[in-house]
Amino acid sequence: MKRKLSSLLIPILFLTGCIGILDRQVEEEIIVIEETDDQDQVIISPNLNTPENYYRTVLHEGDYRHSEARGLVSRAINNRLDIKQLEIGLMELASTRFPQSEFYFQEGQYLKGSLINSWLRRYDPESKDHKEGLNPPLPEVTEDLDQMENWERVRYERDRHENQPSYLSHIMEHNYLKETEPGSIELGGLVLGISLNSVYYYETERYGPLYDLVLDEEDILEEGKRIASEVLNRVRESGDLANVPIMIALYKEERRQAIVPGAFIAMTVVDPGESIKRWEAIGDAHYFFPSTKATTDHREDATRFANFKQDIDGFFDNYIGVVGKGRYKNDQIQELTIEINLQINGKAEIIAMTQYITDRLKKHFPEHLTVQIYLTSLEGAESIIVRHPNEQPFVHIYR
Repeated sequence: MKRKLSSLLIPILFLTGCIGILDRQVEEEIIVIEETDDQDQVIISPNLNTPENYYRTVLHEGDYRHSEARGLVSRAINNRLDIKQLEIGLMELASTRFPQSEFYFQEGQYLKGSLINSWLRRYDPESKDHKEGLNPPLPEVTEDLDQMENWERVRYERDRHENQPSYLSHIMEHNYLKETEPGSIELGGLVLGISLNSVYYYETERYGPLYDLVLDEEDILEEGKRIASEVLNRVRESGDLANVPIMIALYKEERRQAIVPGAFIAMTVVDPGESIKRWEAIGDAHYFFPSTKATTDHREDATRFANFKQDIDGFFDNYIGVVGKGRYKNDQIQELTIEINLQINGKAEIIAMTQYITDRLKKHFPEHLTVQIYLTSLEGAESIIVRHPNEQPFVHIYR
């Protein structure tokens, strides 16, 4: 559907600062769109001048419109880190095909929650609620369970589950709109994130023990590609989505209670009228510092972090907890987030420590690396330090 465009200049207030906060007003262009049918006013949010270069967002009648399927994600994905990474990572991948300078973002409006929910189930042609399921069916029961001892029945049920585990966890939809001609915008691209289990959790009986099975990497990728092909066919059946480019990205979740998120493993872009021809591998990964895995796979980065931590630990006599999470692409670290937990809350001490940490940041980590440092105490957030590649650190100390 095309919509008419007009534009307004509206003052937007930005906050910046170091210890104190300075404010300034700037004039930002906000695009106002009016639907030709019911005069529904749609606003394109102003652009923010940030290194992340986020998408401008479509607001309907001034409100952010959520996807109807939004509530499913917290039930389908058990690790909150995975929920965040799936959503943000999907936007980052989208920018490789739908650049922020040309496209506007909105949460998925085409795939209803009930539809996605039916796709997440196990396939069963005999069940009305499971006919659309994309997870494989459990093997049929071929033994008389009533004649088994309890341990035998549990073992039999565990074998059934582990011979045919569920892979699909969630499907996330994003829409990207663009201006096709002066005065109108329409859907320019659809992005689908297919979230896959790396560990299959199951019960052999209701309210029974929870078992887990670590899934094979190759099987995860193979099942993900199978599911993606079927999802594409179903999505194309919708008249609204038959003639738009569709990006599909496969995301492998981490296990429950993991301290780092999972990562995208493959992606493809399919033009209208085509099927999936090739997949592009994505070399994303996340590491926790300090950890044996980080030291084994990325010794140089682990050493930098260890030296930084040693400096911080030696700054005060009080206990200081220092941990980090690194985001990698193709084995190269892209971003490092450090959390420092203090048992002090004297403001003068906080200021001194923030200054010291900023200096240590410059000493230990290369300038091309994005680093975010969060200092907290028993009282809550104390200060933040953010340094983008080849820039001076931004520092804010909470009063």
